[in-house]
Amino acid sequence: MKEKVVLGLSGGLDSSTVLAHLISQSKDVYCFIFLYGSKHNFYENQAAIKVAEYYDVSYKIIDLSDTFAGFKSNLLKTGGDIPEGHYTDESMSQTVVPGRNIIFLSILAGYAWTIGASKIALGIHQGDHAIYSDCRKEFYKAMDTAIYLGTDNRVEFIAPYIETDKAGIVKEGISLQVPYHLTRTCYTDQPLACGKCGSCVERKEAFEKNNISDSILYKF
Repeated sequence: MKEKVVLGLSGGLDSSTVLAHLISQSKDVYCFIFLYGSKHNFYENQAAIKVAEYYDVSYKIIDLSDTFAGFKSNLLKTGGDIPEGHYTDESMSQTVVPGRNIIFLSILAGYAWTIGASKIALGIHQGDHAIYSDCRKEFYKAMDTAIYLGTDNRVEFIAPYIETDKAGIVKEGISLQVPYHLTRTCYTDQPLACGKCGSCVERKEAFEKNNISDSILYKF
């Protein structure tokens, strides 16, 4: 019997690569796709569905829009404009959604416990650490402990790329033949990736460092 893993699948480059990684290890993957009111939510959810269907894995769409409605973040529809520039720019901290991964992980852990899955996974990685506190290695270790104890030693939290930057993820993804043309990275509320937000800039750089062309189109 295959080991069951519950994955938070956003439709982005990172979580899609985690999915491919888990499948390459012969895991039985169950994907959760979260609606939480972000500006790009519609487009990333469509991407997540396409990626899940590409790999023929089970997925559930969880609507948390009401939960996040009062949260302060420019990433949300209720917030200000998405800042442009590199992730190292101070302005990109405006895209932090308070406690997002804590909430996501709690739901993933509960479902994993319910179906007898031994692990839950997210695509958090080294490149996110400077801006997003819920993507840092310290957070990962603490949440792994909390989830393991909170599920009576049933469920572990794994983050295969916690020590890897975006370029490293793309490098492995290329070897795994991840369908990056199906993924969505841009933070803006428009069909075509803007090419200027921090998320787009980081994605572009990751492909450039691997000397390979990105397979999606950009507005700029």
